Amino acid sequence: MKIIGLTGGSGAGKTLVSQSFVALGAGTVDADAVYRTLCDTCRSMLDGLATAFGPVLTPDGSLDRPKLASIVFADPDRLRQLNALTFPYIRAASEQRFAELQAQGKPVVLYDAPTLFQTGADALCEDVIGVIASRETRVQRIMARDGLTREAACARIDSQPDEDFYRARCRFVIQNDGSPEELQVQAQAVWQALCSV
Repeated sequence: MKIIGLTGGSGAGKTLVSQSFVALGAGTVDADAVYRTLCDTCRSMLDGLATAFGPVLTPDGSLDRPKLASIVFADPDRLRQLNALTFPYIRAASEQRFAELQAQGKPVVLYDAPTLFQTGADALCEDVIGVIASRETRVQRIMARDGLTREAACARIDSQPDEDFYRARCRFVIQNDGSPEELQVQAQAVWQALCSV
């Protein structure tokens, strides 16, 4: 089984790319979804977040994700601190999911992780696909998806690497500013390249 990293900035369209690959037969592990599950179930990680970032838990003990986001997306050092604290938990849970997908016979598994390189998770992957889109496309997608203001969407983008970061590190780059059909064509070309090796 090949583990292929899938990464890119917020609003670039990683989810659509992932869906395209699933339709072609790939398995997928979404690091953000793993993290969200841990935010509901992993007491030791939540306690660590409260210790590091202050009152970021709700009265019922779950994570107030918007509150934490307002802290970390405004300060690159705090974002690095968050990644360092949460990644060991995310990695362990992701590796368990990889094993489950391997047992199901999936030939390729996409590891959808926005901070793949920043956390060193690219070491788990044979290849990496980067998904990029123009800044304005990303701003509009984030505003529509998350209900954020333009200012908040821009702050999120500005806290993340630019296109050149992904172009320099990823074997495959998918430019996602066009139609779903154009995206599908690019995804299929990458899938064929991965399966031919």
